[in-house]
Amino acid sequence: MKSHSLRWVVLVIGTFVLAGCHRLEVTTRIEPNGSGELRTGVGFSAEERANMEKQNSNPQDFCNTSQTPVNVTVTEEQRGDETWCITTTQFKNLEELRGLYEQRKGIRINRLEISEGRFYYDVELDTLSEDSSFSALTDITWSVVLPGVPIEHNADQVNESTLTWTPTPKSGIIQLRAESEVAPSGFNFPSCGIALIGLGMVFFHLRQRGKALSLW
Repeated sequence: MKSHSLRWVVLVIGTFVLAGCHRLEVTTRIEPNGSGELRTGVGFSAEERANMEKQNSNPQDFCNTSQTPVNVTVTEEQRGDETWCITTTQFKNLEELRGLYEQRKGIRINRLEISEGRFYYDVELDTLSEDSSFSALTDITWSVVLPGVPIEHNADQVNESTLTWTPTPKSGIIQLRAESEVAPSGFNFPSCGIALIGLGMVFFHLRQRGKALSLW
């Protein structure tokens, strides 16, 4: 992923927070090979949107969707009287995800890796320091879709392989910690398929032989 795409995502999110956005939703989906998708949503009340549109030269493109770089998708969602700007970014490996995370102020990555068949996730959010991107928020929802079955975590909610944290705003340093198995990469047809075909032929041969013996 190119660095200008990273800077663009951070610039957009930072602008939203400074403008008075107080709701943040982050969902990170991680595949067994370390690739995945980072989805960040920021929400605005009707009043917040109206105030921002007064300063926007193109209020019809509130979420700035027309200037989206490669590898980034921006969509606008209406949830009742709230407007949510959703930024979706693809990453090829965990190093790219680390780069996306570390562009935000107030986030620290202690561990983010896949090692010996396990995925390790240990991230800290600073919800108190004035220069942190998370200190002005009054609502935070942080979700991670693990690449396998959870083994250990400190999440507030669990739904199969999806863990969700809802940190208390302005409560200091929040640690988000999880460990999971890494799911198999997929079905290997060349080897598995041939083996299954071979077993099928053996079963068929034995069955036909049994029928022949029963005739005697």
